[in-house]
Amino acid sequence: MKLYDIISNLKFIGIKNYQELDIDSLTCNSNEKVNNGIYFCIKGINRDGHTFANEAIENGAVCLVVEKFIDLPVTQILVENTRIVMSYISSVFYETYKSKMKFVGITGTNGKTTTTFLIREILTRLGKSVGLIGTEGIYINHLLLPAMLTTPDPIILHKLIKDMDNNGCEYCVMEVSAHAIALNKIDNIYYDIVGLTNITKDHLDFFMNMDNYMKCKASLFDYKHAKLGIINTDAKYGKDIAKKSNIEIQTVGKDADIKSIESNKAISGTDFKFQYRDKIYKTHTNLIGDYNISNMMMAIACLINLGIDINEIINIINSTEFNVPGRFNVLSLDTKFNVVIDYAHTPDGIKNILSAIKNLPISRLITIFGCGGNRDKTKRPEMGEVASSLSDLVIVTSDNPRYENPELIIDDIMTGIKTTNAYRIENRKNAIEYALTIAKENDVVAILGKGAENYQEINGVKMPYSDYEVVDNFIKNLKKGEVNYD
Repeated sequence: MKLYDIISNLKFIGIKNYQELDIDSLTCNSNEKVNNGIYFCIKGINRDGHTFANEAIENGAVCLVVEKFIDLPVTQILVENTRIVMSYISSVFYETYKSKMKFVGITGTNGKTTTTFLIREILTRLGKSVGLIGTEGIYINHLLLPAMLTTPDPIILHKLIKDMDNNGCEYCVMEVSAHAIALNKIDNIYYDIVGLTNITKDHLDFFMNMDNYMKCKASLFDYKHAKLGIINTDAKYGKDIAKKSNIEIQTVGKDADIKSIESNKAISGTDFKFQYRDKIYKTHTNLIGDYNISNMMMAIACLINLGIDINEIINIINSTEFNVPGRFNVLSLDTKFNVVIDYAHTPDGIKNILSAIKNLPISRLITIFGCGGNRDKTKRPEMGEVASSLSDLVIVTSDNPRYENPELIIDDIMTGIKTTNAYRIENRKNAIEYALTIAKENDVVAILGKGAENYQEINGVKMPYSDYEVVDNFIKNLKKGEVNYD
């Protein structure tokens, strides 16, 4: 594509060393080998991309998008905000602004992955072609690609959207993280529907306080981003965001446009009723917990507003065993106790899943969890308090310590635990094996924090690791008689 065609409608401050160029690629990584590329000089938290512009040129960049001119003999486009321009140019380069797909974006502290998976699964079972972008992977119809960030950077994001278009997708369903909104990743995507699941404490290392975090989430419900918003008004801030939004809003919740009425829960799933347009509908899902009913209600509302017949939606829900990777996964182990693996890594997420388990007819609840390093530290004591108050026994362990000392992270968590029902075992594998050793009949062992992640990040290195594999190997050895089990 010609550089002129890319920037002809771009608002910029100035241009240096301009020449007409054929542009074949985009990048914001100075180490990436490109051919006739535009390199975006991003000012990050720890590094400034302007300082690596020369490396980018050596690797094939022929044009720079900058926030200050650099003494280099290549075409440079001076802009106020490189991130905003990167989103715009990505949409032009990949021509995603021409897409005929319907876009659905789901934001919220918890529930994004489950809700987007439900929407995709139901649409797919109705014979629709669907793309999904989220924490647990990227789907282009039935092709699964590895997970990146919850919401990828604009260059990758728009390339994925182009690939979905080329593969005949009718819908693009996305998780939209708060960071993606704040860092302008989704600026040039116009959503048919955006949904808000909830807003609870998380990411305060980046947003500093809950007010900033809430305002960031709320900003998605604006005519610049979307046509219609669906908001869970049972969640804190939900009613206020719905009231202040300048787009059409539909609500879900106990007192909402799509109203949840009642639910009956068992280990096999949940029967629930909801009301829509003065008619009551009954359905059953294998998902467990009030928070999962909220996720299901959000998915139903999105599907209705995509034009899907409500009776078809209910028929699919009734006949489908939903399995969202790393979310309330009850393992089939043929043991006298149950094991649940879940991604819960916030105080509210832990509260939701442990409350759901405690409402089931079980004996003891044994919970294993930790907290990631180099992230919001203020939530650690709260996680400890919530987990210990809802569990019969808590084992605090390591999660993804990143560059922090895992023992110090555990110290922070332990300050919130006011009971004597807690142990600390830093090695995550050992912590899980200890819990499985002491589990008795009808107990539930809840392993929280990592979900379907297949690594543990320690000192910047992602080491191969899986909670599922630890449990599976232990149970296999147990059945072989290689574990001293009482």
